Amino acid sequence: MYNYNGFMMTYLPLFLKADTETPILVIGGGEIACAKTEALASVSAKVDVVAKSISEALILLCETHGFTYREEEYTPGHLDNRRIVVAATDNNAVNEQIAMDCRSRKILVNVVDNPALCDFIFPALVRRGPLQIAISSSGISPVLARLIKQTIEILIPARFEQIIGFLQNKKVAMRHKLSKLQPRRVFYEQVIRGHIAEDILEGNMARANASFDEALNNYPNESRAALYLIGAGPGNPDLVTIKAVRILGQADVILYDRLIPQGLMDLYARKDAHKIAVGKTRHHHHKKQDEIDDIIEHHLHKDRIVVRLKGGDPGIYAHGAEEIAVARRVGVPYQIVPGISAANGCAAYAGIPLTERGGASSVRFLSLYKEQLEDDDFWESLRHAKNETLALYMSSNNYSLLCNKLIGLGFNANTPLLVVEQGTTTHHKDYSATLETFENLYADHKFASPCLMVIGNVVKWHEAHSWKEEPVTSGNYFTDLPIKEVAYA
Repeated sequence: MYNYNGFMMTYLPLFLKADTETPILVIGGGEIACAKTEALASVSAKVDVVAKSISEALILLCETHGFTYREEEYTPGHLDNRRIVVAATDNNAVNEQIAMDCRSRKILVNVVDNPALCDFIFPALVRRGPLQIAISSSGISPVLARLIKQTIEILIPARFEQIIGFLQNKKVAMRHKLSKLQPRRVFYEQVIRGHIAEDILEGNMARANASFDEALNNYPNESRAALYLIGAGPGNPDLVTIKAVRILGQADVILYDRLIPQGLMDLYARKDAHKIAVGKTRHHHHKKQDEIDDIIEHHLHKDRIVVRLKGGDPGIYAHGAEEIAVARRVGVPYQIVPGISAANGCAAYAGIPLTERGGASSVRFLSLYKEQLEDDDFWESLRHAKNETLALYMSSNNYSLLCNKLIGLGFNANTPLLVVEQGTTTHHKDYSATLETFENLYADHKFASPCLMVIGNVVKWHEAHSWKEEPVTSGNYFTDLPIKEVAYA
């Protein structure tokens, strides 16, 4: 069992091979027993039905599939030599007794409408030939599972099994021509996502075969290195781009920051991808930038698809130019995949426009590095930014100093500001103040990382336009990075 967002998951997701030798016993003769029997029949399982009274519909189903059925009271003897049992009577006491008897014999049992007594449950199932997608809410809400099933049914074409059959017929040819794993995997994806699959779905098999053969003959049997700088967005996993998701699924190696959405790689990266933590905190750099560059170069030289996964947008305070220089030096292609920046995400979730008529016509992204604190030219450059929006990254230790400096530069002391902690996540929290009141309100407050300060007249819309509720619980959304890992495999 493991805890996921407060829910205890007690079911292991797996598929059992249908046993045609040892029948599954369904105890019950009504509508629910009929539905369970029909589900088992759909995967070619063999079934025996026992019940005091069996409906005509269930009898017809059994006779259609050659299943045995007997109208008799349940007794423990019915469990002899059984491996899987479904208790589907309309008597709770009988179902509970069946569950107890099965457990004493170490027989897997499903008790309808009683997840607490189940060793396994029947998922909602999407099927396209041999493709099966099982959906379960762990017994909490079958209606929810059914609605998700309907959504997936819409997404997967009804004739998708034709694509599976086509690929099965081409499997030997693909393995012969593309003996290396990476090019074969990428070629598979191009076929499934491209025009060949569309022709298959429409029944244009001659054209699909010709296109496939031509593409396969021209596809090189060699691994190809590439570097992708991907922005993972400000924290909410729903804000990741479609392109980011697609490329994550292709990556052989992923170098990831600390500030990426929870579970993102579990959702979209391959299980066998090499994942390397390279994130930083104020007081600890898990990997220095020179080390990160060396790791990228090492894997590019091994002809691997490398993803550099960054929080927010890869073009904002992210060393993107240095990492692109590595790809150029090695001579491999690279792409930059934009992400929603922390400034955009935090402002949107706080109900603030970064630019707005009557608020600000421009915005500056800033970070107060140590050398800037004593740089008069830097501070002087802000003197004429009174009508701009200022978005401060990685500067929480110097918030009070900043507010006082801006007042000294002629900013109105009543200029509103907002600090956003862990923006867009389940721990998103806003702190309002003005340049004058900030120090009194928050001088002793330790803001959670990451946080971002927005200064300017646009903040005046926060109170009226804010839509994100305060979190019920506090804590850190972004987890610490692992202490050790292999980076150069």
